Amino acid sequence: MAGPALRGLSVLDLSESIGGQFCGRLFADCGADVLLIEPPGGSVLRTAPPLSQDAAAGSLLFFHLNTGKRSAVLDRTAAAGRTALAALAAGADVILLPERLAPHEVARDAAQAVTVSINGFDPTGPRGAWKASEMVIQALSGMMANNGAFGREPLYGCGERTAFSAGLAAYIAAAAAVLARPALGCGQHVDIDASETAASMAFPYVMQFIYSGYNRSRADQAIPAGQVLCRESWVCIWIYNNRWGHLCRALGLPELETDARFAAPPARRENWSALFAIIQAKVADADAEELVDRLQRADIIAAKSARPSELLRQRHLSERRFWETLPDGRRGLGPPWRFGKTPRAPLAPPPALPEAGVGGATWRRAAAPSPPPASAPAPDPRGLLAGLRVVEMTTAWAGPMAGRVLAFFGAESITIESPNRVNTWRLNRDAPLPENFPDRAPGARHFDRSFLFNSQSVNKRSCILDLKRPEARALLTRLLAGSDVLISNFRPGTLEKLGIGYDDLKAIKPDIIVAELPAFGRSGPMARHAALGPTMEMAAGMSCLVGYPDGQPEVTGPSYLDPIGGFNAAAALLTALIHRQRTGEGQHIEAPQVEAAMQFIGAELLAACETGGDPERRGNRRPDVVPHDAFPAAGADQWIAIEARDDDEWRALCRAIGQPELARDPRFADLARRRQNEDALSAVIAAWTRTRDKQAAAAALQAAGVPAAPVQTPREVASDPHLAHRNFFTVLDHPDAGRRPHPGLPMKLELTPGRQRTAAPVFGGDNAYVLRDILGLSDAEVAAAQASGVISTTPTPGA
Repeated sequence: MAGPALRGLSVLDLSESIGGQFCGRLFADCGADVLLIEPPGGSVLRTAPPLSQDAAAGSLLFFHLNTGKRSAVLDRTAAAGRTALAALAAGADVILLPERLAPHEVARDAAQAVTVSINGFDPTGPRGAWKASEMVIQALSGMMANNGAFGREPLYGCGERTAFSAGLAAYIAAAAAVLARPALGCGQHVDIDASETAASMAFPYVMQFIYSGYNRSRADQAIPAGQVLCRESWVCIWIYNNRWGHLCRALGLPELETDARFAAPPARRENWSALFAIIQAKVADADAEELVDRLQRADIIAAKSARPSELLRQRHLSERRFWETLPDGRRGLGPPWRFGKTPRAPLAPPPALPEAGVGGATWRRAAAPSPPPASAPAPDPRGLLAGLRVVEMTTAWAGPMAGRVLAFFGAESITIESPNRVNTWRLNRDAPLPENFPDRAPGARHFDRSFLFNSQSVNKRSCILDLKRPEARALLTRLLAGSDVLISNFRPGTLEKLGIGYDDLKAIKPDIIVAELPAFGRSGPMARHAALGPTMEMAAGMSCLVGYPDGQPEVTGPSYLDPIGGFNAAAALLTALIHRQRTGEGQHIEAPQVEAAMQFIGAELLAACETGGDPERRGNRRPDVVPHDAFPAAGADQWIAIEARDDDEWRALCRAIGQPELARDPRFADLARRRQNEDALSAVIAAWTRTRDKQAAAAALQAAGVPAAPVQTPREVASDPHLAHRNFFTVLDHPDAGRRPHPGLPMKLELTPGRQRTAAPVFGGDNAYVLRDILGLSDAEVAAAQASGVISTTPTPGA
């Protein structure tokens, strides 16, 4: 087996943010030599909660972010520190910059380096002076407006998922820039905006509004899921209409199948509470894991809401050897993705705070490109991945998102679809919902007009092959023989059944890269479990952290973990492409979506492993930040997120709401007393917010130095001025859905930017291109394939 994929790559981590240090951690996991530069006294994250029970161990968040790195202390304000930093920068392949530091301030003589900036808000944009935080950015993204019960405060989620998402996006962009260096002869700058990244994770309802004008709210959400409390844990059950009878029989409630209240989908939705009351009574004494296994065997999507403290001993993760023990005896999380040929770098404890000075912190740039020629070649206008062919065998969101990222950077991505098992985002088996289509009109070819499919299929081609037929499988194998990447998010074993597993393909295309995105991995007791974003959020331990104090675990979204899974797979693919560029080797990638998602709450998981306990669900409230909540604003279900992270922000908040005396009120004099009297404090703030426009109030609070944001609806996100400044939306022409803005991706590269070039393909619109132009069939052979049903341009009736 070869060494780690990025061995020899040098990364200089100057960041002081979660996103920056997570990006550096991903580089370290893949074998890069990552040097963390800390200011005198150490990184601010060394004291960030949650803290280890061992005082000497410090912050579990810092531990999670910096495992595998080296460290040096430099004072960038001193001449000696700046000189030492310049020498380090001159030898770096990638430099992760602090917020708001211009690349030239560090990398003036490092033309070969890829420099990376991650900001909460673009400093040049309309919110450049705003204070960013997890809740503030989630509120603006449109994500928060979907979470929680109508009539109650919307929920921001848990942990610091926005920052982790930004770090993952930064890794994707930096890896793409490293991949582009040999052709360019130089590095380039990468710009990541956390607010834009969060919006890219929450796009579906925004795109739905753009298509149909439907401004979704919590009052009218109707997802086919519900929760029941078993003997010891909550279980989320997802009910597809075509699996209704299977569910009834699996639960031992066959009489419900023909019950007039539930038999038809519309009646079932109207009587949803009554249905789940019956299910709850049936399973109250059931073992949660046994129930999930029983439902999964009946092909019903279900998941237990895993408590963080129990994930350490979960049989599935244990059999997959997910948890790793470091040389100092501490535990760490396993990798977000696994490579067949390039192992993860061995886990090493994060460095103790070193003495001032760089000491042995030097390196040689082992992976640098040749010096740039006098006249560097112009970047390929098609994108940095131009010439790369990707075949997608995916459905819904996560797999298509991975392919979308590669297509964004210029790869030719061909989606292989089936005429009889159509992508669920193209063609749901239920009657088409008008709000999913342009102007609320499904049309004759509604499978070409769904906002869901069209959002994730920008820049792609569509080829429809009936893989039940040997002729179609032969054509697919020929296509893969001339392709570089295959992406699949089907259940483990599906590719092997089709004869196109990795071992099959490498025999005919040794350098092919195959990426699979199983929810729970390719091995272990849960490997065959089907999942969706909400049930993966349950299984990852996230939902246990989200919810009202008196309520059940909550899922966030829309389907928060689906785009995270897609981003992780894209990151793994770009890493594998760097390895192939350097060695000529392809490989097999396993990107288990639940395990990858656990990275985003890694510190919380480690804390639960230490204590054996789990944090209480507190709504939006946090013990270390008071206030930290959503407060009612003028209008129905309108909210504003407000927080005060320290005494200065607390006093600024008191002045901004016209009550400076609150800062002297004994009930609120310090954090501990504000926490003790949080209900009274919330009432005071709500009295001020309740009659105010949320946009104007948030802007006034931010101007006063208080982190705040309106909880934005899809309509508001679609016209958001910050996203407009970032050119987040691209207007594209679709032959059936018309000319409409499309939400973009947040990775911005200076010299080789990604682009949204073409709208999604119509069903089978590229059949002739694939068969004739790529595979060399004659027009007559293409026509024969169409006549025999090997290819198609319409779904099979009943699909």
